[in-house]
Amino acid sequence: MTHGEAAEGTGRTIYAVLGDPVAHSLSPLIHNEAFRAAGRNAVYVARRVDADECGEVARNLALAGGGGNVTLPHKELVVPFLDRQTPAVSATGACNTFWADDGEVWGDNTDVEGFKGTWRGAFADVESRVQDPVSILVLGAGGAARAVLFGLLGSVADSRILLWNRTAANARRLVRHFDDSRLRIVPDWRTAEPDVVVNATSAGLYGFGMPIDPGELARCPLALIDLVYTPEDTPLCRSAKDLSIRVTDGRDMLVRQALASQARWFGERPPIEVMRRALP
Repeated sequence: MTHGEAAEGTGRTIYAVLGDPVAHSLSPLIHNEAFRAAGRNAVYVARRVDADECGEVARNLALAGGGGNVTLPHKELVVPFLDRQTPAVSATGACNTFWADDGEVWGDNTDVEGFKGTWRGAFADVESRVQDPVSILVLGAGGAARAVLFGLLGSVADSRILLWNRTAANARRLVRHFDDSRLRIVPDWRTAEPDVVVNATSAGLYGFGMPIDPGELARCPLALIDLVYTPEDTPLCRSAKDLSIRVTDGRDMLVRQALASQARWFGERPPIEVMRRALP
């Protein structure tokens, strides 16, 4: 049985995003639109799974011919269930995309590729106003932060990357993991003077709460990337816009990592406009 041929229920191949919570996810909208555009006999669903069942559910989907994605808080927990992993998974310790090939379950972290594309778009708008090296404040120390840091360290050579997390021990562990002189912890985010802020926490996911108040930074940043997306602007995005900071929300990275996921599943990616037009 080759990848993408197995069927379940209605005869369509099943792909899914696995997480908890997961009802908010826009992934079914954009992937199903891409399936329709390509004429694929497949369906993409959101499935809430507990931590102790996520790995087995992912394996079953992949070995049945489908695949899918993993979202918070399971991106690190699913890694031990993979037979093969890409360098992005090995480097970050997190997996967000899975599929099977020749009976082996593969995992990749397409968040890395997705973030690189988002970074290029967001930074291009402010690059002329930034003096080298660019100063970047990354918020968080979970799976999303790992993808962000790996992407930045691999593509932004002249940079100073500051990492802040509410639990300092997790931030220290992440700095030791990457062991790069460009990356250091900032104990108090209020002392930071970043050119760009990247929110890799889940704060704002439910429409309230901010990881930091951008107005209290030692210097107002030029751009902010919030990996969270909600039906309306997150509180962090609203606050940044009030300060005339250039804002990019999580929809851009969502689409870009989804394009990379489809490339892993099918060997090709749909036009980016196909997925973007499905966003509310």
